[in-house]
Amino acid sequence: MRSEIEKQSHWNAAADQKLRRAAVHGARYDEHSRPDVRVEWLIDNHNAYDALLGSVRDARESILITQLAFDSDCVALDSSSGQEGRGKSLLDAILEVSTAKHVKVDILLNSTLLLDTMKPLRRWMSKSDGDCSRVRVRGISHFPQLLHAKMVIVDSARAFLMGSPFVNGYWDDSHHAPVDPRRPRRELSGRPVHDVSVAVEGDVVSQLAAVFAELWSAADARGREPWNAAEDSIAEPTAYSARRTPAPRPTGAPVRVVTTLPSRLRNQKDLGSVATLEALLAGIARANDLIYIEHQYLSSRPVVAALCDALARHSDLEIVMALNQNPDITAYRGWQNARLAESGMLGHPRVGLFTLWTADARQPQTKPKINQVFVHSKVVIVDDRWAMVGSANLDGVSLDSYGSDFSSALLRRTFRGVRNVDVGLVIHDGPHKLRSAGSVRELRDCLWTEHLGPSANVDHRPGSGWLSSWRNRASENIAALNEAPRELATGSFVLPYSAQPTPRRQLKDVGISAPLDLQYEPSWLEVHCSPAWVRNMFL
Repeated sequence: MRSEIEKQSHWNAAADQKLRRAAVHGARYDEHSRPDVRVEWLIDNHNAYDALLGSVRDARESILITQLAFDSDCVALDSSSGQEGRGKSLLDAILEVSTAKHVKVDILLNSTLLLDTMKPLRRWMSKSDGDCSRVRVRGISHFPQLLHAKMVIVDSARAFLMGSPFVNGYWDDSHHAPVDPRRPRRELSGRPVHDVSVAVEGDVVSQLAAVFAELWSAADARGREPWNAAEDSIAEPTAYSARRTPAPRPTGAPVRVVTTLPSRLRNQKDLGSVATLEALLAGIARANDLIYIEHQYLSSRPVVAALCDALARHSDLEIVMALNQNPDITAYRGWQNARLAESGMLGHPRVGLFTLWTADARQPQTKPKINQVFVHSKVVIVDDRWAMVGSANLDGVSLDSYGSDFSSALLRRTFRGVRNVDVGLVIHDGPHKLRSAGSVRELRDCLWTEHLGPSANVDHRPGSGWLSSWRNRASENIAALNEAPRELATGSFVLPYSAQPTPRRQLKDVGISAPLDLQYEPSWLEVHCSPAWVRNMFL
């Protein structure tokens, strides 16, 4: 008779195979897409905060927020903030609108032993001199799973899927300066951050509001009652309705909402959701020409297997990936490199692996400052017609099961079925959708122009393939870094991905020998034990 561990290993393999079969046979990911939607891409958090603050200031009825973290001192740096970073805190901006216009604010945060961001916000509100009477805060406590979804819904008319938590260390603009006093070192050792958010209007907002209502109710069902800051007491529940919003001009792409939900979140019989993974595998299965991935992690075995299947099916398919070499949780570095090596993608001729860096302009008699750009995006683009953007990483805990990331049979069994709460959007353009506002093509153009530079040809596939553009630009960047007299333009740039453990060794591995003033040099402990992430859990 098989042991329980053997059964678990068999279950994981069978589940992976089932999901891959469903994708290959064409799951109908666009079956319920809605045409009456407007989409706005918000590249990097400077632009995201600019758009978010505008909507917050225009709010008339309600602001609904789900977040992994919401620091009370998080400054919403936007176009009016200036270089000194003298912006207003996001919470102050929300409270001002709530007070002046009687706008109701509901905030849903994570509240587990692993990471409790609800209690600090409640403590701040209890001591605040501002009017918090219309603000309610709940926490989802579903250990060890996290509330990882990052949504803001304003007046049930405009919704944002934010890329980053509301924490100062994640702010950055498109210049990605190697050192910026507006970006503290606490969360990511001061590294510049590249991220992608999206704003939507139209019918899809009702779908997102329904997800919020479900999560809000689940928090209540698990014993986390709403809390009113002014009275420091239990507040009356709100009856949410997914009311239909006025349809905007029909200029957007068809969009649908996908979720990842743990089991037993709402009740004991609740099986949760792996809709994000199902949609992702279906999108990858339809690829013919190009798959572009820009993600914080890549450790999901089903996703890696689906990418390999796609490469095997189409001899012209190219895959371009922008990934972190040094994730914030260091176990992912080993998992990611293992997946890339095991699958053969680390050296595949039609797979390009890249990472983002940034440097300041070289000054006479000084070494240029250089830093890694932390990729926090969650973007997958297929053939310029299909995209997924949201909060889910390409790892087990965001897609199906944290246990599937481990190699140990015991750990696979221990963490079987553990998954976070994530929300994303699938955008599917029709066959004639080219570069227009909110299109998938526009998203890729914006991202590639930032990474490859404004002179890069991102409109048409070169005769030598998409990968040639990335590889040539990476080679040019290596040469520029090695040539002492040459000045570097301020801004981010791409380099080849390296599996080496530290930034200094990664630069050497890709052929950079010039003396550089490296701004991020993690110690052995940081590389192997994630002390900063552990510290942030409990402080």
